[in-house]
This record gives sequence, C-alpha cells and structure tokens, in this order.
Amino acid sequence: MGCSPACKQGTVFSVGTLLLLGGVLAGLFWSDVADYIYRSQLSLSPSSTGFRMWRETPIPMYLQIYFFNWTNPDEVKAGKAKPIVYEVGPYTYLEKHTRVNMTWHPENDTISFQQIREWHFDPSKSSGSPDDVIQSLNVLAATIAEKVKNFRPIVKKVVNVLLNVEEPFAVKKTVRELLFDGYSDPILNVASELKKITNISIPFDKFGWFYDRNMSSTYDGSFNMFTGQQNMSNLGNVHSWNYATHTSYFDGKCGDVKGTTGELLPPLVDSEKLSVFATDLCSTVSLSRSEELVQKYGIEGVKFQGDAREFDNGTLHPEYKCYSYEGKTMPSGVRDMSKCRYGAPAYVSFPHFLDADPWYTNSVDGLHPNRSIHEFFVNAEPSTGLPLEVRAQLQINVLLQPIKGLTMYEKVPKVLMPMFYFRQTAELTPDLGSQVKLLLNLSRIGTITFYGLAGIGGLLLAIATFITIRGHWGEDDDTVALINSKRESSNKPASSNPTV
Repeated sequence: MGCSPACKQGTVFSVGTLLLLGGVLAGLFWSDVADYIYRSQLSLSPSSTGFRMWRETPIPMYLQIYFFNWTNPDEVKAGKAKPIVYEVGPYTYLEKHTRVNMTWHPENDTISFQQIREWHFDPSKSSGSPDDVIQSLNVLAATIAEKVKNFRPIVKKVVNVLLNVEEPFAVKKTVRELLFDGYSDPILNVASELKKITNISIPFDKFGWFYDRNMSSTYDGSFNMFTGQQNMSNLGNVHSWNYATHTSYFDGKCGDVKGTTGELLPPLVDSEKLSVFATDLCSTVSLSRSEELVQKYGIEGVKFQGDAREFDNGTLHPEYKCYSYEGKTMPSGVRDMSKCRYGAPAYVSFPHFLDADPWYTNSVDGLHPNRSIHEFFVNAEPSTGLPLEVRAQLQINVLLQPIKGLTMYEKVPKVLMPMFYFRQTAELTPDLGSQVKLLLNLSRIGTITFYGLAGIGGLLLAIATFITIRGHWGEDDDTVALINSKRESSNKPASSNPTV
C-alpha cells in the first residue's frame, strides 16, 4: 500500500525539521569541533599526527656550509695587512632529525627526549667536494692563546715554545676534516701535559666543527618540551635543557632556557616575536614579526626575521648587556660563545656580519652582507604555527688579537675572523601543503555544509507548508481505488438482449 497524504505530509515535515535543526545546531558547534580536531592532531600525543611528523622529519631539510678561504695569513701574522677572504660553497648535506629516548610527563604537559641528527653529502646541490682544501685560522692555537693571555710570564713562555714548535698560524684542511671527520693536531697529543701546566682541558681527540656529532643522540643534550595538550600556546616551547631551566653560560634573562627548537611552533596569531632555543649557541635567538605577508601553495603566512637588535650586547640596547662578558665587550652585531664552546674565542653573527657594526666588515676584505641572501627568517601559518619555509643561517667567527708574550700573535691586528656560515633550509612540500589547506578549511567547509543542509530543510518546510495550505497532498489509496473501479464499470459495453 502506498503512503497516504498524511504520511507524505508527516515525512516531508519531519525531514525538513531534522535538516533545519540538525544543520543549524551542527553549524553552531562545528567550529568548536573543528578546533578540537586540529588542536588534538597538532599537539603531541602518542596517537596524534603532530607527534608522528615531529618524531621524524617529514620534509627534506638541507644544511649548506659556506667557508671563508683565507688567502694572506703570512701578511696578517706579520702585521702588514688585514685578512683577505673569499667565500666558497655551498657544501650541501641532506639533514634528518629523529627524536629518541622519549618519556611523557602528563603531570606538567611535557615530553622529555634526545635527538639524533644525521647528515649525508648531496653533490647535486653542492658547489664543490668534501675533499676541497680550505685555508683558515688555526682555531686550536687561537683558543690556547686566548686562555693563557693573562697567565704568568713563565707559563706563557712554555706555551709560546709549544705553539711555535707544534702549531701553524693557519691550517689547510679538507672540508670533510673541518666538518664531520675532524683532524688530529699535535697540540691534542700533548693535551695531558698542557693541562698540568695551564689547567687547560681539551675534551676531544680531534678537532672538527661537527666532529662526533653525526648520528649522535647525546651531542645536542636532553630536552624537556611542552606538548600543547593542555595549552596550545606552549606547544613546542622548551621547558628545560640538560635538566635546567637556566644555563650557566649567560647571566639574568639571557641564560633562560626559552623558545622552541624551531621545528614545532605554537599558534602565532598574536605573536610579535618567535624565539628559538639554539643548543649550538647555548641561548635563544628571537626573530621579529615582519609586516610582509607570505604565501606557500595558497596558504597565507607571516614572516619572522632576524634584525640588528638580536646580536646586540648592550652597546645599543641595554637589555642585551647580559650577553656580554665583563671586559670582553665587542661592537654590536655578535654574541660571545666562549663559555659555550670550551673557552674558544668564538662569536656568532649573521652571515657576512649582516646588521652588525661596520667595524667587522671594515676589518676583513671579502665580506659583502646582503639581506636578500643572508637574512635569517621563518615563514609560518599563524593560526596553527606550521612552518611554511625556514632559512636559518648563522656565521661562526674566531677572535684574532695581539697577545704579548706569544710570538705568533704579537703583531696581528685585532679582528674577528669569519670561519664559515651555515644555512639550514626546509620547505613545506605540495602533499603536506594540501593536507594543511584541508585542515585550515575544515571549519569553513563544515560550516557551509551544515548551514546548507539547514537551508534545504527550511526550503522543504516552506514547500510543505505551502502545499498544506493549498490542500494538494493528493487522495488516499481507498479513494483512488474507488474512482478507478467506477471508471472501469463505466467503460464496460452494455449486454444485448437475445432475439426470440
């Protein structure tokens, strides 16, 4: 039996009401549901997408190294010229990060971990070979000279003999030796004897800027980081490093452990600063929000960039004075890393001394700071904090200065020697970009869909009301059957009488 007019009427009104009320209610609450979905997936938990992507680098990362080849060390040693350098590279390495030894701490919304970083040379993205020879300042000799410059004359005489016999003023080493492989040095062979005389300890058997680092789970230290489950604004922020919330390398707020590791960022909608805790610097680098808007695969983002304030040491901005050690203040534009780097007279800056005091570029020939090339920046989608493009780059420099009583250094000028700079790059891939766009549009898509269903429900109710008023829902089945029966009877031919 078919549906009666009352049945039809009830069905349409029921469906219309369900669509209208369901669509409106779902539309009202969908933004909260979508917010919960993407926050639960972006924060770190054993089952979240964010954790899976953070645990192991999901996008290609590259480390590019640019060395400064030193062409006139003999003239500089004799005090007859300022250093002349020229840039070589890049020497590019594919970089991968993996978090290990993880422990969850739900009581304070953190996770403890260590990380393994591995690098593999990529010749297709390099301008040179790991076997290229680079001439540079002898960092080990310069470090020992810096450590003994204020020692008693008798000690300096012993060290002076040792340096003159065992150590060259400059060294020629291959790229692989200067980076990951390291190289043996005569001064390392007498390290134990040197410690007896000077109390200087050298804690390695080879020297290389990244020696013993490739595939190490301990080199970068131990981290404790907020997961963002309880508060998304804390996502990715480092709570402690090597079990401390304050380092011993800088005083005051300059020694605070703060900022992210650079790969997992909190939402940045209202942030004017993006702070990154860099273990190589034993301190934080803060990037300032730019007015420039950026876009990647149709995703709009904001730009955070380094500026002149970041490597000031109190000479221009008093609040940065805690980055300067007493009696060692340098012109603005560099940060002293000596306590963080075993006493080596090392300083960090932006590449080619970008945004630094002109004294640095005037002291060395061959430096050409260019903001479009040497700027440190992070582009990120603000509502989620997802990085769209990262170009983190810093330069390592070693102080060369005259030291009385050490023949090798008595005539040299005071200059900050650029050794190399590194550029760490990462970009959102098209596949991940599509997933991010879907995540960002989840709220809008759901709202449009549910309010669209509510509109359809409202339309059905309007139509049903109109039909009800007009009374055209149709006849019931019994009436239709009776009408059809009468029609059939009227259509039958009349029976004829028989003839007698």
